[in-house]
Amino acid sequence: MKIFNKIWAILLIAVLGFVACDDDVEYSVTEVDAPTLVSTTPANGTTSVKCGDLTIEVKYDKNIFFASSTYNQISLIGGEILSASVIGTDSVLTIEANVAERGATCTLSIPEGLVTGPGGKAAPAVTIQFTTLGLKSAPVMATSTKAISLYNFLLDNYGTNTISGMMADVAWNTDYAERVYEWTGKYPALNCFDYVHLAASVAGANWIDYSDITPVKDWADNNGIVAAMWHWNVPKEAVTDVTSVEVWTGETAMPNNWSGSVQLTDDASKALFAEAQVGQYIRVATTDVASGAQGSFKNSSWSEIASGTEYFDITGDFTLEITSDVLTSLQEGGLIISGHDYTAVGVYIESGNTELDPNTDYAFYMAQTEFDADNATVSGTWENKVFTEDLANVAAYLKLLQEADIPVLWRPLHEAAGGWFWWGKNADSFKSIWIAMFDYFEAQGLNNLIWVWTSEGDDEDWYPGDDYVDIVGRDLYSEETADCVADYNSSEADFGDMMIALSECGTVGKISEQWAAGARWSWFMPWYDGENEDGTVTVHADQEWWQDAMDQSYVITRDQVDLQ
Repeated sequence: MKIFNKIWAILLIAVLGFVACDDDVEYSVTEVDAPTLVSTTPANGTTSVKCGDLTIEVKYDKNIFFASSTYNQISLIGGEILSASVIGTDSVLTIEANVAERGATCTLSIPEGLVTGPGGKAAPAVTIQFTTLGLKSAPVMATSTKAISLYNFLLDNYGTNTISGMMADVAWNTDYAERVYEWTGKYPALNCFDYVHLAASVAGANWIDYSDITPVKDWADNNGIVAAMWHWNVPKEAVTDVTSVEVWTGETAMPNNWSGSVQLTDDASKALFAEAQVGQYIRVATTDVASGAQGSFKNSSWSEIASGTEYFDITGDFTLEITSDVLTSLQEGGLIISGHDYTAVGVYIESGNTELDPNTDYAFYMAQTEFDADNATVSGTWENKVFTEDLANVAAYLKLLQEADIPVLWRPLHEAAGGWFWWGKNADSFKSIWIAMFDYFEAQGLNNLIWVWTSEGDDEDWYPGDDYVDIVGRDLYSEETADCVADYNSSEADFGDMMIALSECGTVGKISEQWAAGARWSWFMPWYDGENEDGTVTVHADQEWWQDAMDQSYVITRDQVDLQ
């Protein structure tokens, strides 16, 4: 035992001596730098952050550590910090916040040392600024003084007041607005008209005439706001049996100095004209047709090819009937197409029925018509013929309102993503139709329209784009107050710079309840009573509902509208 203890003592002395004598060996621990900022989302200086709940991400160059309980040491001037955390072992600090106001300039500040890195190294302070989206300051198309005044009136009241509105009974009257007055002693501020019977009006039906704008003008003259929509009825079945031969396609602008032309005088064109027959017609497909545009058909000598064809007004595609004299001229010398203020994109020799039968049955529900939305903007299809003619007709009616200095909240192609109307086949065709309508109306010089797009919720793929929309609407039926408020909030979150309107409603929570819960609709508009298949009537907004609405100080009635 004594020998064993001696051995351990000798070994211990040897070890201690080795350690004590090793003065030349240096030991060092690698120095770790403090975390540094890589990026933030939103980036510093961003001016397009949507208000409401938002997620802010602060990314560092290495993994970081943060105590979630210290989130209240992060400040957000202009908003509120709700939470902050590092999810797992990560380099990103995720901050949940809320900014309630539009157009708010916000400053986020993270103190030095609140975030640490490996070895407890303190991260430097971080400060970023961003601005939430403000409301769109001007409409995308409207330039008339009254239209700008209407848009500004909506802007001035958004969030603090809501505008009362009522839908016309079927089309072209203010009957239900009168009923609201009888119930409450006040007129709703807005009345919405509908061009649903366009085909009948164009055909001269004695029961509907949209060229008689008396109901609309009377409403506007009494300070009322005018809205208009279009349950776009199209033929249930194909209305033409057209054969078409392409003569030329391209893109030739016809400027207003008369310098543009399509000259179909070459041998290839004349060979196609050689196959033409009397009774057929030449169709010129067009785009970008401006107000006051004219077309022209001339022969190879630059003389009119037939009486009245030198210069004539156009609003879209235009045609030339092939008579025996025209056929001879085509076959001998070809054809020159000119004019001004449009773009020619195609020339065709066509035959078949080109006129709509006045007895045609119409529908707007997709299930009831053969009309294919994918073809609406495709030149040469029967759908495109209906589409372009209807656009020209409704534009002419809208011009009558413009000439009377009446601004219009224009809400076409509503509820598209719902899929029940023909224009709701798919998002791509819908957006093409919307933009084609917008471009055509703009080319026609319409300057009194404020464009309202109707969302069905979770349908941003259907949104035509900020360049084509002024206001977002929601159509709600049979929803309790909480559901209405949720729909409002989701629309606000999806379209942060847009005013949101309850563009249609029926059997929904009272306006006082919705407002108290935070639904700040730009306007609300109940639908007129509907007759059910069993003969009963659905009253979408009864006297009690309207009385509640009109009793609220923040509800604007017609006598409070001032668009001067």
